Amino acid sequence: MSPRTAEQNQSLRDESRAKIVAAALAQFSAHGYDRSSIKQIAAAAGVAQGLIYSHFASKEELLLAIFRQSVHDVRRSFTEAEAGDPARPPVVRIIEAAFSVLRGNLDFWRLSYGVRMQQPVLAALQAELPDWTAAIRERLRAALAEAGTEHPEIEAAILFATIDGVAQHYVLDPQHYPLEQVVASLIQRYKGASDGHSLG
Repeated sequence: MSPRTAEQNQSLRDESRAKIVAAALAQFSAHGYDRSSIKQIAAAAGVAQGLIYSHFASKEELLLAIFRQSVHDVRRSFTEAEAGDPARPPVVRIIEAAFSVLRGNLDFWRLSYGVRMQQPVLAALQAELPDWTAAIRERLRAALAEAGTEHPEIEAAILFATIDGVAQHYVLDPQHYPLEQVVASLIQRYKGASDGHSLG
């Protein structure tokens, strides 16, 4: 059997890393971040503890990897929005893309919402969380300002909280939550603002 190529080795390494991150997220969600050990995560992932330490120096690094995956999803939603139909208002494209990405990674977000409000998690993320949320609000503010919204900073905070809240309700009960109707109503509200109507 011929030796693996560098690309094959990297692919296997990426697969191992993804498996470990998924197992850590499931453990943090089920048992709490502070009560989950590297040993438990390794068992859930079906790997040796040493393999985890070859990817992550600590449990906190694992948590940061999960957080950065959520950042990646949000950035992907903005990229999708920018590539969308230019005839549609930017804020509408952002709303549509946010829920498209949510649907595409539903299991991750269901568990992620269960983890992120734990106090030890908030403490571990305190260095990165403010910049991340500020960056999202700024992207929303710019889109709302382009639409001519009277108070784009305030509306950006409201829209961010609304998208986040709708997403949380949806991942709790995706079978019964009326996501399509809620998103359509939200789009109508902000499309109206883009057409020069008040958001009141």
